[in-house]
Amino acid sequence: MPKYKKLFDQDYKVIHMHCARTASHFMDDKFPPTDSSLWKTGVDNHHEPVVWKRVKELTPDPHLFIFDNSKKLNTDIIQGEVGNCWLVSALSVLSAHPHLLQKVVPHWSMQDWNHSDEPGRKLGVYNFRDTERHPGVFRFRFYRFGEWVEVVVDDYLPTRNDRLIYAHSRNPNEMWCSLLEKAYAKLCGCYEALESGSPSDALVDLTGTVPDTIDLNGETMRRMGEKKFLNMLQMSNRSGALMSCSINVLEGEVRRERLPNGLVIGHSYGITDIQIIKVGMFKRNNEILLVRLHNPWGEVEWNGAWSDNSPEWNIIDKAKRNKLGFKIAEDGDFWMSFRDFITNFSTLVICRHLNTSLFSLEKRWCGIAFRGEWSVENETAGGCINNPETFHQNPQYSIRVTKPIDLVIALMQKDHRSEIGVENVTIGFVCFKIEENREYRIHKPTYEIVGRVTYVNAREVSMKISLKCGHYVLIPSTYNVGEEGEFFMRLFSSKSVIVRPLIKDAPEKKWYYPIVYFGKSYFVGMVRIKIIGVNLMRELGKGYVTITFSDLNDRIKQSLVAPKFGDALAPDINAEYVFYVRDPPNAKILFHLHESTVFGSDKMLGETGILVGRYSRHGKEEKIWEITKTFTKIIKVPPQMRTVKDEEREVAGDNVVNANRRTEPLTDARFEASNNQEGEDSEEEQVLRSIPNQKIIVVPVRPKRRKKKRVLVPMAIDAGIGEIQVRITYYQGVKA
Repeated sequence: MPKYKKLFDQDYKVIHMHCARTASHFMDDKFPPTDSSLWKTGVDNHHEPVVWKRVKELTPDPHLFIFDNSKKLNTDIIQGEVGNCWLVSALSVLSAHPHLLQKVVPHWSMQDWNHSDEPGRKLGVYNFRDTERHPGVFRFRFYRFGEWVEVVVDDYLPTRNDRLIYAHSRNPNEMWCSLLEKAYAKLCGCYEALESGSPSDALVDLTGTVPDTIDLNGETMRRMGEKKFLNMLQMSNRSGALMSCSINVLEGEVRRERLPNGLVIGHSYGITDIQIIKVGMFKRNNEILLVRLHNPWGEVEWNGAWSDNSPEWNIIDKAKRNKLGFKIAEDGDFWMSFRDFITNFSTLVICRHLNTSLFSLEKRWCGIAFRGEWSVENETAGGCINNPETFHQNPQYSIRVTKPIDLVIALMQKDHRSEIGVENVTIGFVCFKIEENREYRIHKPTYEIVGRVTYVNAREVSMKISLKCGHYVLIPSTYNVGEEGEFFMRLFSSKSVIVRPLIKDAPEKKWYYPIVYFGKSYFVGMVRIKIIGVNLMRELGKGYVTITFSDLNDRIKQSLVAPKFGDALAPDINAEYVFYVRDPPNAKILFHLHESTVFGSDKMLGETGILVGRYSRHGKEEKIWEITKTFTKIIKVPPQMRTVKDEEREVAGDNVVNANRRTEPLTDARFEASNNQEGEDSEEEQVLRSIPNQKIIVVPVRPKRRKKKRVLVPMAIDAGIGEIQVRITYYQGVKA
């Protein structure tokens, strides 16, 4: 049992022991049997007076739970005067899962009226053999805003004409649902606060599960397809998920209006069972999926196929009908086919329990939770992504993924049910893929969106997304700017991830920066560089790209390794990085392609580079430039050969500049090459001249041989391995 806090600091054991030793009955002064516990808007707005009666005055043989012959709990719960079908339908669903019900009603056998013949005590708490001596104190636990809360109540229940006016079991001796509803009303402030609500809220409060709301007529259903949806529904049922459904109220329709088929608009039904039955002689390819539902009203049932009196049941033998629990009665329980179910209902709510226990054989999820707030004073209420100027002000959470995972995100706002008339704010969240080395908050929503939930004015929204290896940021927000409130966010991942809040906006200015970096003491801009992929001329066993950022004439260097890739001629890397720049004209970025080897050092196959200054000029900043660079390698050549043809394709946004071949100098053999050439010595001849008027005799003299000094300079040439595609954007300032 998880840890819990006590509502109003009421301790059940202390109260129970006091009543047992003093032979008294408990009366709750925090939720007294008066009209203040029924309504907040005043008794004048309501009808006949209500009489509070103890359980012993309603029945001489009370029980918390009553089980049938097959030891199954009764699910026949009837809604009372308050419009809380959303809660009562959830109770009927919960009653089909005894192991979950034990969380809500802890140690229920010790709270029950003792009907055995064995007197005695258990764990120091007295059990009573007769109803009269029971102290009339009970406890229930609910999951509220990330923690379990224990609520203590007495056994006074509101009645009119000696009949319970709120939720109750069809069996007048069974009291658990009436007492549980009272405890929930105490938690919310009064019975009136239970008017209208969402079945998912009730199921979450009763179990602590994660809700998933599916629009049966929406995009999710169309994307899944009927077969996949059917498999998901069966799997959810087998795994013990809790489910509820309803019919949305359309324009021109009236809430709680009964349709000709017996279903009620805007009314919540609990799904209590899903079964596959085989019909026909050979029972092959003749399977029918049936869904059992419960109407909290206790009557008004479906009258179509597979309803109580439909002829379809005649093809099922009696033993099978009994096993399904089929009976003809106006009790609110009915069956319908899967086809009729998805045709008639609009919304399905599935609440799943995601196992986080280390000692379980089931699939284990890694869970982590955060609390936060949207506050105008603290500038954390930036609204949704439609407000790009303020969206970044919302709380941000970094998610680092080292292996592909499934991530379930559930965002819950503080419940406002106790404040009559106060509605939930519209909430949602967006997940972006960001730079691998980012340590600060993002300030512009210019990143790839990998997950986004629809913003709704519900207490809780959730979504399951699949993430590849990389770095992500999750931003929960309200829809409108300036809306305030507290939130509780749960994250469940199929594998271990690192999640932390992003607090700082940008790098801090250190006191020693002016001393170390002289005139370039702080960053003037930032560059985002994304390695899209590489196009290779041959496959590598395993390869990777290193990226080196250089600033202030190589005084500052940062080296990072991009994700490795396997055998492929055009592997997608999709890794993005951010670097803060002090001296844009002299900053540069180098890319080195390596091949991994099993033995020995990895082999570098080629390199290329980009000058940051080229994209920090006026008119080019804050634009996305897509560049294709050929990998080169360095060789030594004579000076007159020191030129290189560098093929580069550059794309600005969606506008492609025609590829051009050009011969240009490259720095450090990758960026510039010197055009200086040294002269060579010419041959010499020694000439002897005769005196005037005499024959000139020329005697050739063998030149004196000198050892020439061979001068070689570095030159970058095509490495013959392929090219790299990158995307670069330069921003002024350090907030982007």
